[in-house]
Amino acid sequence: MKKLLKFLQLDTYFILFIFLVSYVIVVKNRISVGQKFDVVFLPDGPIAQFLEAFIIFIFIKIIISYMRKKNVQKVFSLKGYLKYFGIAFIVYICASNIQGIIIATIFDTVSKNFNHQTLMIDNIGKIVEFILFGSLYLAHLYSKENNTYRLEMNAYDKALASSKIQQLKAQLNPHFLFNNLNTLDQLIEEDKDKASNFLHHFSELYRYSLITSEKKLVSLKEEIQFTKSYFKLMEEKYLGCYSLEINQNNKTPEIRVPPFCLQVLIENAIEHNLGVIKNPVHITISINENIQVTNNKIKKQHIKKTSGRALKNLSTQFTLLGSTDIKIEENDMQFKVILPFINKHTDV
Repeated sequence: MKKLLKFLQLDTYFILFIFLVSYVIVVKNRISVGQKFDVVFLPDGPIAQFLEAFIIFIFIKIIISYMRKKNVQKVFSLKGYLKYFGIAFIVYICASNIQGIIIATIFDTVSKNFNHQTLMIDNIGKIVEFILFGSLYLAHLYSKENNTYRLEMNAYDKALASSKIQQLKAQLNPHFLFNNLNTLDQLIEEDKDKASNFLHHFSELYRYSLITSEKKLVSLKEEIQFTKSYFKLMEEKYLGCYSLEINQNNKTPEIRVPPFCLQVLIENAIEHNLGVIKNPVHITISINENIQVTNNKIKKQHIKKTSGRALKNLSTQFTLLGSTDIKIEENDMQFKVILPFINKHTDV
């Protein structure tokens, strides 16, 4: 019995619902023909009606299974299910009539049971039963299989998103490493003591980057601390040409963000703007309803063309993590990137 229920994809609640419908139909029919009250609620009729409904379910499920094996329809579409319903309906009516003929032949009642009137009444009853119970079963099956399909697709999307995030982070980590190694190379030529200090701080930062390499999200508090440490390295190189100000509220510990999201924006501001001691580039991180990273624009005269990969990767990460996209606002005076908060219930 368990195998049959599993094959039909039936659960307890649906079975009870079908039995209740069967009971109501039989009771209504008995009342309409004027049967006695003590007969109206007897369970024999509802049980027979319930078993007839099960036979209809079996016909529909067999047709669906057969056609899927033949690759007639694999997609869980309403059109496909209606096709199954139509074919199962024809097969069921034909099989019911053939069964009736065989039984009538065995008991020698063909002339009595297969005249025009009895055939029409019997088939109308079968058609109504099939449409009623078949529709209920088809709706149940369609809902159940689509829910299963949706769960599978959600699991697939999560796996795909996780894979893409790891690919993006694999691009960001070498980017972070190579940029700072270039800075270290320049400092070695200019000042060995500064280079040594830079290397010490850089090793601590890179250790953090390795620790967070497997994480999709970190606390904003951690990211701010990492960004401050990173900016100290930049101060070693640029000596007052860039400044960093962070304005935050008390809810910061509850907020989570992708690793390196602030560091990438600081690096982007330094890379695209020429700060000098008399006219530095001011970078401000403001945290309120979202995270806003703003800097005044002092364009370099000669700047290498970049693909904008860092900002594109950042945008993709926020989208894959189920958040809204980042926003970029720019005018002649300033450049601003707005990062949305990640839902703290995000499954990561």
